[in-house]
Amino acid sequence: MPVDICLIRPSIVVPAKNITTMFTPPLGLAYVAGALREAGYGVQLIDAVGESLDTRHPAPNDCHYYGLAPAEVVERIDADSNIVGVAFGFSFEWPACRDLVLAIRKRYPDKLLIGGGEHITALPEQSLLESGLDICILGEGEETAVEIAGAYLQGDLRPENIDGIAYKGAGGEAVINRRRERKRDIDAIAWPAWDLMPIENYLERGFGFGVNRGRSLPVMASRGCPYQCTFCSNPAMWTTRWIARDADLLLDEIEAYQEKYGVENFDFYDLTAIVKKSWIVDFCRKIEARGLSFTWQLPSGTRSEAIDGEVAALLYRSGCRNMSYSPESGAPTVLSRIKKKITTDSVVRSIRAGFRQGMNIKCKIILGFPGETFREVLQSYRFIIRMALAGAFDISVWAFSPYPGSELFAEISEERKMTLDDAYFDSLRSYADPSMTVSYSEHFTDRRLKALRNFGTVLFYGAAWLRRPHRPFASLINVARGRQESRSEMGLINVIRRARLTGDAD
Repeated sequence: MPVDICLIRPSIVVPAKNITTMFTPPLGLAYVAGALREAGYGVQLIDAVGESLDTRHPAPNDCHYYGLAPAEVVERIDADSNIVGVAFGFSFEWPACRDLVLAIRKRYPDKLLIGGGEHITALPEQSLLESGLDICILGEGEETAVEIAGAYLQGDLRPENIDGIAYKGAGGEAVINRRRERKRDIDAIAWPAWDLMPIENYLERGFGFGVNRGRSLPVMASRGCPYQCTFCSNPAMWTTRWIARDADLLLDEIEAYQEKYGVENFDFYDLTAIVKKSWIVDFCRKIEARGLSFTWQLPSGTRSEAIDGEVAALLYRSGCRNMSYSPESGAPTVLSRIKKKITTDSVVRSIRAGFRQGMNIKCKIILGFPGETFREVLQSYRFIIRMALAGAFDISVWAFSPYPGSELFAEISEERKMTLDDAYFDSLRSYADPSMTVSYSEHFTDRRLKALRNFGTVLFYGAAWLRRPHRPFASLINVARGRQESRSEMGLINVIRRARLTGDAD
């Protein structure tokens, strides 16, 4: 079949001092590719990461590109394709993605260039005016991409009539249409087109979002999140409607991947996988009823309220081994300001229940929210110790960053009159790069916030290892054997791998 549309997942940008470098198959782009192919269009998918997993290039600001070089990506575009679509990753990668689109525009001035993803949805005007894009897809991309392709290939593209996009008007200005309604029947969406990318490169190494537990593929059991945390871009990207898939149909897909690809582990990419206790209980029981055997993980973070002793036991028996909780803070006043509707007691109870069943649990804390005080940080420290003693295995103590599309980003950008230049986007890696911490709390300097997050990490592992002194030794044995049970072990193995890449380059 001739290629109508070429979809591109660019190389990822990784800070040189970042501990975890996760090479993940691009689930969102695979879904779009599947929808386009189901509609009858010829699709080429260039996964710049998957096609060159062991390649690293220097990038600005003490970072690296992992994957194909931009020039190699442009060279691989099918010259006969009419449309090129680029998936934009994290906002701190915007400058690299923008430059790739500009290179594509220079090489192919007559192709229709479209972009999508959370960054595009959050900043469509800048995305259009600073790159070579013709159209930005806002929010879910499958239906919108199919509509754009159909109209353009039939010579009848009228962007003003397509919901869920931004485009350049007659005078070169950005025009933003109304948002497309969320698709309610998500089981009707075509399965991801994994066969269009080098998926075996990921599978043979166990690469994915979660801990390496063998040949792994990502799946999505639900879309959206019903909560409105002020630091999260989800409401802008997905809205606050949470829609779960039919458990049987999801398991049909999982079984198909086991048969076709020999998959042993599934990483759930849901924003909030466990919202309704009834759904997760039904899903776990159906895994057992079918006699299926695989491990699965919730690496993105999930809510704790529905995970009691009964649910934790079902999760473990059905193969769930790793979970992440994202309570963000231990200070009730901070939780209220960021609209995080949890209680620290419920999180600790849930961690304890999961630990007793054998689950490996990671927790995520954010320090440096606007207005956060030292007293509130101390409350988070107390919470960190409680989580460690309850059985949590790992923690990430991040620095708050105002991500585009979030409520706090809108407030801060207005108050500070922020310039959304390359320096700002580079600063967004502060959340995960401990060497570069930027404080948005008036009570902490950058240097002090960096010290506070480092101390929070030491506090957690100190408490966890004093309570269970065998853990660090067990982790070292796992790393020496190349095994992973926890996210910290995954991080150590990544550091060793990157050191070897550096040695090979030298």
